[in-house]
Amino acid sequence: MRLEKLRHIIILKALLETDVPLTAASLASLCRSSLRTVKNDIAYLNSLCVKENIMEIRSLKAKGYLIAVKDSDRYMNLRDDVEVLHSLFYGKSVEGVNRRMYILQRFLSDDHVKIEDLSEKLYISRSSIRKDVAWTRRFLNSYHINLLSDADGYRIQGKEQDLRSAMVELRCSQYHEFKPLYPYETFDRMFEKDGVNHYSELRKAFLNVLRSSRIVVSDIETKKITSHLCLIINRMAKGCSPQLDDVMIGELKDSYDYAVAKEIFADPVIADYVEASDLEILNFARLLLINRDLNLRVSGDGDLPKELVRENREILNEIISDMDDYQGYKLFHTEFFRIYLRDLESLQLQLYLKHHFDHTGKMRFITYLEGDENLFSPVPLELTRAMIARLQKKLNEPIIDAIVRSYAGVFERILKKVVYPYHKQRLAVTTTEGLVYSQHVAESLLELFPNYIEKADVFNLYEMRKVNFDDYDAIIHSGFVLYYNYPLPLVAYRELDYSQMAGDLYDNLLRFGFERNEVERVKKTINIYEDEKIRDISAFVESLSYRYGKDRASQQLIYKLYCENEKIIEHYYSRNGIVLIFMPYFLTGREIIDVYLPEQNVYYEENSDVNAVIAVCVNPDMSLADLKIFDHILRYIVQVPGTLEHLIEDRETTLDTIFDIIIKRKFLSS
Repeated sequence: MRLEKLRHIIILKALLETDVPLTAASLASLCRSSLRTVKNDIAYLNSLCVKENIMEIRSLKAKGYLIAVKDSDRYMNLRDDVEVLHSLFYGKSVEGVNRRMYILQRFLSDDHVKIEDLSEKLYISRSSIRKDVAWTRRFLNSYHINLLSDADGYRIQGKEQDLRSAMVELRCSQYHEFKPLYPYETFDRMFEKDGVNHYSELRKAFLNVLRSSRIVVSDIETKKITSHLCLIINRMAKGCSPQLDDVMIGELKDSYDYAVAKEIFADPVIADYVEASDLEILNFARLLLINRDLNLRVSGDGDLPKELVRENREILNEIISDMDDYQGYKLFHTEFFRIYLRDLESLQLQLYLKHHFDHTGKMRFITYLEGDENLFSPVPLELTRAMIARLQKKLNEPIIDAIVRSYAGVFERILKKVVYPYHKQRLAVTTTEGLVYSQHVAESLLELFPNYIEKADVFNLYEMRKVNFDDYDAIIHSGFVLYYNYPLPLVAYRELDYSQMAGDLYDNLLRFGFERNEVERVKKTINIYEDEKIRDISAFVESLSYRYGKDRASQQLIYKLYCENEKIIEHYYSRNGIVLIFMPYFLTGREIIDVYLPEQNVYYEENSDVNAVIAVCVNPDMSLADLKIFDHILRYIVQVPGTLEHLIEDRETTLDTIFDIIIKRKFLSS
């Protein structure tokens, strides 16, 4: 089924994933369209589905829309297709992405391309085409490829290995399994031999050799490397060879990856496909090196170039020492950080190898949702921005890579090890069944909740009269009314449902031991500004930098850092339409949690609504326990639908609710 609009993909995905009727209003909200538009879209989609005998979209009176399957195999194929399309195009224009793909494929296939030909093929004006050409120029430049123009039209210029990398990135249909709206056969034929696509058999042969080696490459990269294999025949036929300098050739010849590359090209299937020159084999070794999926904590670095490993480790240590004035820096001084330091070294080494043998600033065309924003919380993402920004300066090269998100995963892991601040509960236990039974209750509680209960002293009823209640936080009792004369919280053990004991005991007692200092601080710090004049996000952030910077130099640096960090990891959370910006404490000199609500519709890039801009600054000396609570509060606001609206209506109650939810979730998981 040909789907040309993001709205159609969103509507189908929602209908395919539900077993209850969805109203037109709910679908309109999902794709940010009017009811009329959604109803027209559903009628159109239903006609396509019925025509292809896949399913029917039925309208149930006063309930909504629901799917009735006609052909189960076609239905499952559609589900798979829609899932892929949604991951590739969410937040983008389907038509626009496909248009740019076609233009790039033309540039990379043809000696010259005239803008008139593009305009005629894509049925859009020359002025509109020029906007897409401007984007494709930026894309090509990120691969160190120049787009030139002369009397004959546009042409490209760059090193052969860079041209091939761009071609492989555009070969999306090969490893993303979707059909472009504007296929270009000339481009596709570059990946074929005698008009036959050998991709599947080459990948199988390549992986057979790779699995027997000590090299690990991620799934998506094995697909891209196979696409490089497919390209060799036609590029060699055109007399094109990689351009590697003598130093790089020497490094590659000394590498373990070169030995594996020779084995790969000696494989009968691959050898029958192409007789590769030594330069081609060296370039393939380079591809293996820059696409390594490393885990030094498990496998070590014995197979890697030792000098590059040493250089990378020195850079990492310099970056870590430079983080001591940044929010969350205390994470770098924990025992857990030392445990996971090797993981950060693994991730940075992958980037360093790309920098040394290739480029780290290559734009992705379309991707799977590697490192989805909702997988990680705000503080780990901000620490990632800070580290990558420092690495960019060290390498003097921009970094655009899915690996970047994995940094946040390391910080997320370390932050999970931080214990919430808790005042262990001191319990007095008394029952009408006597001291022996009371002792059993006390021992059971201590066994079940050793991290939450400091002591559970047993008393009979008579002794309770002389207990110093200042020594206890609560009383566990049998459930008779007479106990309510005591000036402490009381929990009746008879009322605890055995199957729900942890939850009940938490609700009635243990939750009171968690320190609430941080949530109370947030209540006092947070400000909400409604009807803010926001026309453009970048311009608004620039105005905020002047509002918060403690001096002229700080004001300029705040905005500069925002622009740099936005290129590393976007500040936009699409689920709730929130832009969340951290501002360094050393530039503001004060703590900030300010929520700005736009007075009228404003967009992040072209297609995404902005419901709020949140500016945040925390004191870097904040305890790690408080930082963890603060991070989880922010995460709840930016990722959980409806939270922003509740915060606007009643911030105190909402923050208390968020705190209770995240604390209980942690308690029950432990």
